[in-house]
Amino acid sequence: MTKTPPAAPRLLHSLKIQVRWGDMDALGHVNNAEYLRYFEQSRVQWLETLGYQTTGKGCGPILATMKVTYLKPVVYPSELEVRLLPARVGNTSFTLASEIVNGRDAAERFTEGEFVIVWLDYAAGKPVPVPDRLRAALTGAP
Repeated sequence: MTKTPPAAPRLLHSLKIQVRWGDMDALGHVNNAEYLRYFEQSRVQWLETLGYQTTGKGCGPILATMKVTYLKPVVYPSELEVRLLPARVGNTSFTLASEIVNGRDAAERFTEGEFVIVWLDYAAGKPVPVPDRLRAALTGAP
């Protein structure tokens, strides 16, 4: 009996980024903190495309946990692609997987990350359920 391989995760969002000279550090490659900014920019842009604001008013996302694995250094000049993928959806939080690849050859992977986002009532400082529309976007439900 032939086993069917699992389906590749569904791409939620893709962001192209040009590495800036100032992103580099004294060691001649992109500083590790810049990768976090690239991942953040991708998450914020994706949420905004879904109509969610990141203003800190009402309810919205807050980063709870992140795990980043650096696979290969990036140097200037480079074009990168930040890919965002769904990983897990809970009641008040969700996990996004992300990767940074070569913008011209996605087979070349530089970094991968996993980010736990809590949906928060900012005024109360308490988690609230992930909105149904966002849950549908994460799960691929109609």
